[in-house]
Amino acid sequence: MRALWLVFAVNMAVWLMPLSPPARGADSAPLSHEEAARWVRWLLPLPHEIRLERKVAVPRGRIAVALRPGAGPLEQQAAEEISSLLGAAESKPLFTILVGIQETAWRRGALPEARRKRLESLPNRDQAYAILPAGDSALLLTAIDGKGVYYAARTLCQFLEPSAGQRNVDVPLAEITDWPDIEERGLWNFPSPASWAPWMASLKLNYGKMSNTQLKTVERGRKNGVVIEKSLYDLARRRAMRYMPYLIHMNFLDSSGLFRAYPELAGRGDEALAGRYFAHKSGSQHRVPFAAHPQFQKIIEEWLEDMAAQGVDEVSCWLSERPAEDQRPETTALGQSVLEARALVNGWREVRKRYPAFRIRLFLSTVTTERDYRVVAEAPPEVRIERACATALERVTHLPRDLFRYPLLDQYAAEGRWIASYDVPLGANARVDTPEYMLPQTSVHRLRDYLVQLSERRYRGAYGMLAWAEKARETYGFTTAGLAEYAWNLNGRDTREFAIAWATRERMENPEAFGEWAETLGPVEFDVYDSDFPIAYSWGKFVRLIRERRRPYLGEGVFRYYTSPRDFSEKIAACDRAMAIAERFRNPYFADETRILRSYVRLAHALYEIAEQVSTDSLETLAAQQKLRQSLRGLQAAAEENTGAIRTWRTRLGPADWDRSPNAGSSVQRALDAIRGTQTTFSEIRDFLEGRYFY
Repeated sequence: MRALWLVFAVNMAVWLMPLSPPARGADSAPLSHEEAARWVRWLLPLPHEIRLERKVAVPRGRIAVALRPGAGPLEQQAAEEISSLLGAAESKPLFTILVGIQETAWRRGALPEARRKRLESLPNRDQAYAILPAGDSALLLTAIDGKGVYYAARTLCQFLEPSAGQRNVDVPLAEITDWPDIEERGLWNFPSPASWAPWMASLKLNYGKMSNTQLKTVERGRKNGVVIEKSLYDLARRRAMRYMPYLIHMNFLDSSGLFRAYPELAGRGDEALAGRYFAHKSGSQHRVPFAAHPQFQKIIEEWLEDMAAQGVDEVSCWLSERPAEDQRPETTALGQSVLEARALVNGWREVRKRYPAFRIRLFLSTVTTERDYRVVAEAPPEVRIERACATALERVTHLPRDLFRYPLLDQYAAEGRWIASYDVPLGANARVDTPEYMLPQTSVHRLRDYLVQLSERRYRGAYGMLAWAEKARETYGFTTAGLAEYAWNLNGRDTREFAIAWATRERMENPEAFGEWAETLGPVEFDVYDSDFPIAYSWGKFVRLIRERRRPYLGEGVFRYYTSPRDFSEKIAACDRAMAIAERFRNPYFADETRILRSYVRLAHALYEIAEQVSTDSLETLAAQQKLRQSLRGLQAAAEENTGAIRTWRTRLGPADWDRSPNAGSSVQRALDAIRGTQTTFSEIRDFLEGRYFY
């Protein structure tokens, strides 16, 4: 390991002195407004309050990083990351970066009391931080908690990145006060945790579901245990991130051997089978347990205690994820989810007797709200509540954009209960619980809208889901960064400026042009992918609409954001404007994405025309026949454009089966499913029309 040059302060005088004007150590220079604005584009997320008027250029190797005495792991990690970026100091330093909690300095009056009080008054104050210049030769990174210190370091590292490898390093003499708007921000599934966790933490994302929490095989009469990714858990914790272990959905426990060891714990009757999701083509039907059995609670307690003994401070506990219920009288009298939650809470209470700081979260059933009221009411307030896959349940049709409301949990959140949602829309799926398709979506408009609504509902956690084992950075790096941006600072950058900042950090050749492309295409992506696309194709919704000769209603359902026939052409025109920009980029990804989106709009237009004519026209005249044939040819052309665009995009990303679902077996390739959905829609509509209405 490369040695890191850290200055350890011998006494507090080292920390107090820089707050007085120090001796001149390096040349400082003023920054114009334009220069400062360009530099701030390297920061993601954008700090809430930043004043940047000067910088200092310091020869590489002449910057010291001073860590306060008694610094904790987070402060040490912060100092190490700054030092790693700058390299070893080779001679007497000209500039010092002071890193650490400054409680002693505040008590001695060396730091303004108002600064400390301000940090303590901010939302999520344990993550808040301040960066303060001390003349031209020192910069102070401080907070009231180690998490804030780490985030101060991440902000500074982003400032330093553009010049870190050059002979002279540009150091900002910035004054920053910053904090997150939403307490927890992160991802449900993500690949390669060893590389993703540090990358997410570098963007101040502070939550990730543990990639694999493995229940040891249950054997009758033996104590039960859990294998967790402890090294990654500790790695994340040093970076202010929760890498959350979990107890799998209660209807998945059969895979641990639970029912083979204890058949009496298996849910009784076929009603206890939870079934599969649409994307899961085969496999177990996922029987729920007999949650009221004392042995079941004992096993739950053993699992939780084993994780607590390994140093875990909190576990996410997942109730059964689909409607199913054991048919014993004890269960049907109260409900499956109520008894599962009771077993988890009772097990947690027993573990707390030995590990007082240990906590759990209850992850509510993903597709039903039937007994949520009782589960939450019975859970102690220390037990946090997580909710996923609820967009279809929560959606309220509203103009200009739909609302998402769940009165029960919204009320609890308003009263101060800790509630989190996993439904931040990162991908091109209107519903997060049905990610059949792998498609590109480089837009944060829908994501930002959802985060604003979560914040207004006073939810404390905001997470997105990635269902892909590989290529996630290529396909969802933009929206993951968007989650980091807007969950931290909802009212900072607009969506265009965020796209420019992302492109700046990605070192694209023309960030401003990319911002124009993203702002042109982004609202169209919001409209298309929030209107039940492309799921409507795989679920046969368009086919049923035409077979039943129901008149399409613009503004609802699959045509949610097409309020008049003119909207189709306006969206296609926006795609064409975006294409003119995207075709100038060296990376063809964004032109490929534009073609896919445009093809979905054209598909929707052709389907609307067919459905409208079939539902309103008797089709008895030659003119009507010719019009319908023309619309069908338009549908065929749009379908061919769509499938060709998806294939081109998919092929450019590389060979092999990277787009297969990690949960649904090797037969499911999600990019190919998108193609099949379009092909099936066209062929079934063509066969229906030709067999009935063409003479």
